[in-house]
Order: sequence, then C-alpha cells, then structure tokens
Amino acid sequence: MAEAKDSGQPGALASGERTWPTRHGGGYPPGWQVSYRCRTHRGTRDAANVPAPDWREQDGTVAGRSLRDEHTGTTWVPVRPHESAPDAPADLVRATDILDAHPPGTPRSLR
Repeated sequence: MAEAKDSGQPGALASGERTWPTRHGGGYPPGWQVSYRCRTHRGTRDAANVPAPDWREQDGTVAGRSLRDEHTGTTWVPVRPHESAPDAPADLVRATDILDAHPPGTPRSLR
C-alpha cells in the first residue's frame, strides 16, 4: 500500500493522519451553516474602566468566498446571521473563530 504524501495543504493526507475538512487556509463553501464566536463589549469593565470583551456564540451562513489577508495571514469568511434575508449584509468572521461548519440542509439536531 502506497503511503500518502503530505502536500502541506489542508485536508491532505499524511501517513497516519485522518482527513480534516478544508478550514482556515482553504475557506468554507458558500451556503454552509457555521457556528462562530464573536466579541461584544457589553459587560464587565477592566481596571482602567474600559469595557472588557465578552465572547458569545452565533450561527450563520457562509455568504461568499473566503478572503485571505496576505500581510497578517488571517483568513476572513463572509457570514450572514442565521435565517436572515439573502441580501442582508454579511459580517467578516475570522476563520479561527468558526467553531463548527456543516453543509446546508443538515438538521441542527445532528450538529
């Protein structure tokens, strides 16, 4: 049996590894349902009386192709809030903040 060669690409198989979904470097397909975390500045304040960021989890739909900032290496994914209109504006979410992703039509109970 031939060994799979690690090409360095996300989702590529190397010896003894399992396949991972294409994620941070390759983006998510438009229409996929994602759960992601985002910051809010409501809540407690730090010692300098500056609002400390709180994290909350949201659901949304990937609205287009991912964008990669070549200077910082950050991948941004356009995401519309769950059950919003197709022409609603999309927010850019860092790929590292996406916690879970599933193809469209997957029941929420299976997530």
